[in-house]
Parts: sequence; C-alpha cells; structure tokens
Amino acid sequence: MFPDLFEATKEYWQQLDDLESRYQQGQLSIEEVDQEVERLMKKLGQKRRESLKFVLASWSNWISAHTEILIGLVGIIIIAYAWMLTTTT
Repeated sequence: MFPDLFEATKEYWQQLDDLESRYQQGQLSIEEVDQEVERLMKKLGQKRRESLKFVLASWSNWISAHTEILIGLVGIIIIAYAWMLTTTT
C-alpha cells in the first residue's frame, strides 16, 4: 500500500503549528522546540523514503513485467528514426 505522504506532511505542519503555539505561550523552551522539530523532521523524512522506495519498486515491477513491450517499442523508435534519416538526405 502506498505510504500517505500527503497526510504525513499535513500532520507535520499541524504539529509544527502546535509547537509554535506552545512556544509562544511559554510552555516549551527553545531547546525543547528544537528537539521536537528534529524528531518531526526525521519522522517525515522516513515517510518520504518509504514513498520513494514504494515508487521505485512499483516501476521496477512494471518494467520487469513489460520488458518485451519496451524492447519492441525501442526497436520501432530506432527503425523509424533511421528511416527518417535516410529519407531526408
């Protein structure tokens, strides 16, 4: 299942807004805010890596399942390009 990067980013920004609010109210020190922001960034970074891995695995599976079609398509493109070169000269 595709990792929900949009929802993770939305949650990240909501948590940052909450941190800012708590900091403005004096509930957190700047050091605590820095630590929490670092933790949130790591969490979002992990979700981004999961999304990238999912996309790459999907592409890899698609390419391996359709290798013959891709090879045929590349062959047709090469032949058409060679034909165009010979007819224009």
